[in-house]
Amino acid sequence: MRWEGTLIGDHEKTPPPKVKGKTDLTAENSTKSWIELPRFPLAFTKIFKLSPRSGIYEVHIRGSFDISKENRLLSVPTGIYLPDIGENWRIRLNDKLLREEWYDSPDEELAKRRSVKGLTVPIPAGILKPGKNEIAILFKGQAAVTEYVPNDHFGFYHASGFKISSLEEIYDSGTEYLDIFLFGIYFIFGFYHVLFFVTRKQDSYYLFFGLFSLLSSIYFYSTSYLIYNKFVNYPGGPDTSYFYRLEFASLVPIVPVFLLFARDFFYREEGTFWAIRIFCGASIAFFIATWILPFEFLLSNLRLYQFLLIPMLVYVLFFSFQAIRRKKPDSVKLFIGIGVCALFGIWDTLDAIYKIVGIHYPYFKIAYSVFIIVIISLLVSRYVSLYKESQMLNLEISRQRDAFYRFVPSDFISILDKKSPVEIKIGDSKEKTMTVFFADLRGYTTVSEKLAPEENIKYLNRYLSAFEDRIYKNAGFVDKYIGDAILALFSDHSERAEKEKFNSADNALQSAIEMVRLTGSIGGDMTGPADLGIGINTGTLILGTVGSDRRIDTTVVGDTVNLSSRVQNLTAFYKTKILITHHTFLRLNLLSEVRAREIDTVIVKGKTQPVILYEVYEGDPPELADWKDSVKSKLNEGIILYKVGDFKSAFAIFRELYKKKPLDSVVRLYAKRTKFFLNQTPGKDWDGIFRLHRK
Repeated sequence: MRWEGTLIGDHEKTPPPKVKGKTDLTAENSTKSWIELPRFPLAFTKIFKLSPRSGIYEVHIRGSFDISKENRLLSVPTGIYLPDIGENWRIRLNDKLLREEWYDSPDEELAKRRSVKGLTVPIPAGILKPGKNEIAILFKGQAAVTEYVPNDHFGFYHASGFKISSLEEIYDSGTEYLDIFLFGIYFIFGFYHVLFFVTRKQDSYYLFFGLFSLLSSIYFYSTSYLIYNKFVNYPGGPDTSYFYRLEFASLVPIVPVFLLFARDFFYREEGTFWAIRIFCGASIAFFIATWILPFEFLLSNLRLYQFLLIPMLVYVLFFSFQAIRRKKPDSVKLFIGIGVCALFGIWDTLDAIYKIVGIHYPYFKIAYSVFIIVIISLLVSRYVSLYKESQMLNLEISRQRDAFYRFVPSDFISILDKKSPVEIKIGDSKEKTMTVFFADLRGYTTVSEKLAPEENIKYLNRYLSAFEDRIYKNAGFVDKYIGDAILALFSDHSERAEKEKFNSADNALQSAIEMVRLTGSIGGDMTGPADLGIGINTGTLILGTVGSDRRIDTTVVGDTVNLSSRVQNLTAFYKTKILITHHTFLRLNLLSEVRAREIDTVIVKGKTQPVILYEVYEGDPPELADWKDSVKSKLNEGIILYKVGDFKSAFAIFRELYKKKPLDSVVRLYAKRTKFFLNQTPGKDWDGIFRLHRK
């Protein structure tokens, strides 16, 4: 179609005649002559050489086309499709008004800008006619601020012009699935990576890529026809200047934010990169200007930024090449993606400035989406690499933690109300009621003289590891290995307790019995089975950490611990394997099932309160254990007589028992004591308590 146009009103000429309050679109009597218009796009400020900043102008264009009688457009719903039009306008077809967006202002300014995109104007039935049809459009717009930057919004910006077709074809050809897809993808990627940064703030390149994707999403959405069809193109819609500000404002930070992403992705804290700082500073100034400048200056601001954009894109290529030269990981992939996108970006920028082609090819959007995918693949690769490193680090930490727990039991840490070893500090402590368990390999000094140094360690480990296994199985834990001795602790509440009604006393005693039985099956030809002495006491103690900044250790202190140690030492004196105090004995839930007997009431060295000692002979040889069961009541009778000072009657009982079983060390001990006191009567302060003057 051939178009012609005329400038029908400016500040120097008389305005055209009015018809019923409106400018006469036929304008046949216009004082301006009609000129043939060039090919689209049509920027009237440039075509009519309007003086910069000279105000508001009106331009009238017209064209004609023929339709045959057989043309289907005469029988189907038809419309006019305009890729863009602005700033104010009226459209007539065959002298019938189809649509107008015309807003007068008394101060000779545009009251509202209506530069729309992707506009479809339906043609009412009967307006199109066979033969010649004439379309006329009246424009009103503002002169450019400078002669170097025309006001592209005043006229038609796209080279494709317009088309008249059926509404069905217009709607089918106007789909923007690609834009919708890209907008959604960029937004999701951007939002995801921003949230990812919130959880991992040490990697700021996730934040910059997230912002880069979000800005890209906003930019492509604001440039698409989709936003105009939904929010702008309806009659009397909003002022489009806000949408153009949004479009330009989202474009300005994209490249600088990408540079920040690339810098942190490849270099982290290396270098100052003054060029990136300068580009970012300049872009911030352009971004602010986009929102605060009067709208007529917006295109000039954009043009200046476009001239800055080209060196920024070149610098992006240079930056990527430097990353390759320095052998940065993934730099080759990024360079390829950047190279393709930058070339299309430079071409798109030059086309926008100089109208080389006059339309924005979709190839840039496709190249840009490929570029985004390349970056995402790099981020995924980086994340997988970090994840593998994290797994290796976690494995190493797990190994160190397991190693630490071999020195500091996890039960000890739990009792201190700590979740991990790193939370432990010097001075942490807690008071708790527990059962303390001391075990010692008696006669180890003699055995060690027969073994080589390395065999000594093997010998100890053979016993100690087996002992620890029994202790752990019964919900206790080893606090210390002291040479050939073990200090273990049992708590009333343990997740590892297999039976609900078991308490610390039951668990400790069960461990002792199993250990005594175990010593009979472990041994070598040179050493034979080991002899074991175990002392158990229950009471209040303090668990805590001691040491210095360079060395820290756990410990338990209190009378309960000291008494348990003394009781263990007494196993050698009484020649028994397991001794427990009355504090432990009275807490046993299974008293009827425990093969135990009272053997003495003593006051150990350094203490003032007596303690009743019980021998547990559950682990003794069956014959000896049966003997002790059979004479337990007789032994108790003798001990009572001994305590009340009836040494003659007590001696008679112990002598009789000794004759029957001389291997019973307790019977033998009491036989000697009562015989001694028969010959040397104790004083009137006799209370039947045996006082120890050594540990």
